[in-house]
Amino acid sequence: MHEQMKRLYEAARMLKRVSGQSELARLFNVSPQTIHNWQVRGISKQGMLKAQEMVGCSALWLETGAGPMSLGNFQSVSTFWGDVNQIPLITAEQAARVNCASRNLSIYHKPLKWLFTHAPLSAHSFALEITGLAMMPEFEKGDWVIVDPAIAPEPGDFVVAKYGDKMNVILRKYRPKGLDLSHTMLFELIALNDDYPRIRSHLDAVEIIGTMVEHRKFRKKQLSGRV
Repeated sequence: MHEQMKRLYEAARMLKRVSGQSELARLFNVSPQTIHNWQVRGISKQGMLKAQEMVGCSALWLETGAGPMSLGNFQSVSTFWGDVNQIPLITAEQAARVNCASRNLSIYHKPLKWLFTHAPLSAHSFALEITGLAMMPEFEKGDWVIVDPAIAPEPGDFVVAKYGDKMNVILRKYRPKGLDLSHTMLFELIALNDDYPRIRSHLDAVEIIGTMVEHRKFRKKQLSGRV
């Protein structure tokens, strides 16, 4: 049996008192054949998201075994406040390996900590801590940003990108410049601090990782990760 299904059966038994292929199929409103396929090939992405919703276990935990099985006590509080998503605060090195097209979530192993948000986000979403001065004064050292790689940026959005030969991870303001002859969108990434240069996609080695969906500022800085 696939390791992911071993974890799902464990979570269903502990969190929902559901056991066996037939009971699990009824809980998920899928056919027993679907459950059998998961046992052989692993759980689909949609299946993991449904497990998070129906069973209350973390999709990341199902995929990799990393992090807590469930949202714990915070999940019981969420019944009063609506749906809550669990987001890993990761390092810049981990963020540089994010690939939204892949089902592999192993890059989120051993996050610096877990954050919670009410925003409806994809399974590949993550959080980073600001360490540089390029986005001052709006973004200060120690601030956190939550990023969703599944959201395409719009003009004026803030994005996290890989930049340069060493693929440094940066936060910048996104400005589209139109399509080139191959119908690829050209864009600029702009620092809010005028002392930092403008980055142009047709001249510089740059790749957008994801779009910022939330910014958290602190009166007293909490030193944790890096961006």
